Amino acid sequence: MQITCPSCHARYHLDAALEDEAARELMALLASLPRDAARPLVQYLSLFRARTRALSWDRALRLARDAVALHGDTDVLGRALAETVEAMRAKQEQPGWRPLTSHNYLARVLESTMPQAPRPDPRPGGRSAPSGKTAQGLRALESRRRD
Repeated sequence: MQITCPSCHARYHLDAALEDEAARELMALLASLPRDAARPLVQYLSLFRARTRALSWDRALRLARDAVALHGDTDVLGRALAETVEAMRAKQEQPGWRPLTSHNYLARVLESTMPQAPRPDPRPGGRSAPSGKTAQGLRALESRRRD
């Protein structure tokens, strides 16, 4: 069965593409992900490719595994991948753009989309103290009453 590359329109046999072990593993990894994560992952992998060179199956597989390992929730990962691709596509149009070499940008996007963890409360009982002027006045009145 022949397939056509949607990017370069080259035609090749699917059997030939899947002869490579890394290609099969990458396809299996992509098939195991929900569509909202798999599609942006493929686009994200293209950010590591130089304009004049193809990305090897081995490197693509390693990059995909590393990206998937960054976050366990595929919905969050898919959104972060899509956001990263969108930002990098805009930068690709600028002169002097270089392909990505690490997942640092994606990791920063993931950090920015993660909800902040609640800070532990130093007070006993686990409730945080109100910090407005009214609360300060109430605390002052309570301390006077105790004296």
